Parts: sequence; C-alpha cells; structure tokens
Amino acid sequence: MGFFSKTCAKTHLPVCTMYKERPFFSAVVALTADGQIIDGVYDGYGRVNEVELHHDWDNVKFVLKHAYKGEKYAELGESHDEKAQGYFMADEFLDVCEKKQAFKSFNEYRKYFEKYAQW
Repeated sequence: MGFFSKTCAKTHLPVCTMYKERPFFSAVVALTADGQIIDGVYDGYGRVNEVELHHDWDNVKFVLKHAYKGEKYAELGESHDEKAQGYFMADEFLDVCEKKQAFKSFNEYRKYFEKYAQW
C-alpha cells in the first residue's frame, strides 16, 4: 500500500508524511470518532506515532499541531483526502502553503494545488 493522507480539518493545508521532511506539515493531532486523540508525527501510511488509524480512515480528522487548540472531534470540519497523497507534490506548493498558513476552504486548497503542485 502506498502513501495516503488528508488535509487539516481547520486550515485545509495538506498533512504530509514525515518522509517529505517538512515537519510543519507532518506534526499532527489525529482525532477519531470514538474519542481518541493522538498527538505526534504522521508516517504517510495511516499511522500517527505507530497508532493505526486507517481502519476507520473516512472518520479520522487531522489537525496540524500548530493549529490545534484543544477542539473536540465534533467541533472540527472534515479532513478531506489530500490530492498528492501527502508526498507527491512540488515543494513550491508546500512553500506557498506555509506562507499562507491556512486556506479558507477545501476548494481554495484545490485551486492552489492545481496552480503550484505540478501535477
């Protein structure tokens, strides 16, 4: 199984695998519908700090660690599927994302992705 990821439920920024070597995008808090809160680093294979999350992937919400302020699962929006699987986008796209700090919506994320991710 290859890489897969989501966008941040608060900022709509991409969550990247730790192998992308961009800690701003891989340090996360993962929240599950059953109340688990896992703080750590996303590995790109459905695990944060070796806690398996892919068993209920559709319901997991990621928040980038710098954006997390203690929200509960129900208080967060959706974490959408990340278009480049958390790894396969151009660094130029991540540079733009880091400068912006947040997108207003998933649609805004998609526009920037299409412009800068070089897909």
